[in-house]
Amino acid sequence: MSRVRSVFFDAGATLLYPDPPVEVVYGRIFAEDGARFTAAELRDALTTTWIEIQREKPGDRYGGVRGEPAFWRDFLGRVRSLLDGGPLSDTAFAELARHFRDPAVWAVYPDVLPTLEALVERRVPLAVVSNWDSYLPRLLELRDLSRFFRTVTVSAIEETGKPDAEIFRRTCERMRVDPGEALHVGDSLRDDFHGARAAGLQAVLLDRRDEHRDVAERIGSLAQLLPRVSGGI
Repeated sequence: MSRVRSVFFDAGATLLYPDPPVEVVYGRIFAEDGARFTAAELRDALTTTWIEIQREKPGDRYGGVRGEPAFWRDFLGRVRSLLDGGPLSDTAFAELARHFRDPAVWAVYPDVLPTLEALVERRVPLAVVSNWDSYLPRLLELRDLSRFFRTVTVSAIEETGKPDAEIFRRTCERMRVDPGEALHVGDSLRDDFHGARAAGLQAVLLDRRDEHRDVAERIGSLAQLLPRVSGGI
């Protein structure tokens, strides 16, 4: 691995995770909205809807900043319809939107703060590169994480996202590093690992559940990242 002059992090399932899980929240609110379904049916509906929307609009990253409400209403309405054919009520939509805008429901993994603090001490410039809606910069601020990052590149704001090379290229330009000098860390094999490498960056897969034993460049915890980054640029 070449010398690393900057480290980029994914956000979801890398720095933050929803607590309680997304499926639990959707299940509760859809049930309150009158839907009847099993946990397996909900998981299938979420997966199917996400794949369909990305296939229909491959470049549509949450509808862009101005289009986010319409994107989420379409997504949630499709999920609700797959469950039992019923419509999504305005009340349920508003409750889901309110829930996921609450910073208290986003937990920070225990290995995040020690790793970020150690990298900053080594004077390693850090960035976030994430497929998320435009709320992410504010969420990172409210969870006291934004202070670690020189830039936060978000797919909804950029209107391009991982695994496309463009979002990585823009972040490299903002961090003033060549792609080969940047190391990207994230949990998605497709978006983070292969996407970053295809864009010319170094990449490490964060495999918290030990699911990708065939990938050589992987870590089970962010703490394992530190020996790979010397710092002091």
